Amino acid sequence: MAINFMPKEVKFFDYLNLQGENLVKATGYFKSILKNGVMDEASARKIHDLEHEGDTLTHEITDMLNRTFITPIDREDIYALANQLDDVLDMVNAMAGRMKLYKLDPGDEYFSQFIDLIDQSSTALANAVKYMHDTKRARRVLDHCIEVNRLENVGDQVREKAISNLFETEKDPIVVIKWKEIYEVAEATMDKCEHVAKVIESILVKHG
Repeated sequence: MAINFMPKEVKFFDYLNLQGENLVKATGYFKSILKNGVMDEASARKIHDLEHEGDTLTHEITDMLNRTFITPIDREDIYALANQLDDVLDMVNAMAGRMKLYKLDPGDEYFSQFIDLIDQSSTALANAVKYMHDTKRARRVLDHCIEVNRLENVGDQVREKAISNLFETEKDPIVVIKWKEIYEVAEATMDKCEHVAKVIESILVKHG
């Protein structure tokens, strides 16, 4: 009996798509938390649960790579994209955990701006992943990646304004240290989103 080693390409892309959708769920929920002004145990746990779902998807993709002879794109690219998407969600979860731990005000103007930018970046990444299996839509995928790059530049500006305002208005040095750390993690999350976009762009170049 002949053995068909050709994978069902949609399976890898389906799992990557699920990763993107799960990330958007987490960032969207984070936005709603800030809007409601409450970062309690239940809210942090919800984001942690979504992060756990992301870990599970990443492990499943890795397992499929180990069991598949032929992949639709280079296996190292699938592995890198899956793990980089998971890294973004890990950082979102870390921010939620620190907000709860530090008992910081979820209504902070600059942090809200950061989370909105991260949510927009996550949505753009999810849309890029959604269409990357279709070579006819490469231009659309690239446009989403370019948008992530633009948002990262906006994030740099927000960080400068946020830290400047923090040192000018906050008198408690402990609070300054806490918020500075949070702002820097938020900026690093934006940087990570940009890195994911670059991974996607490199895949497009290889298979264009």
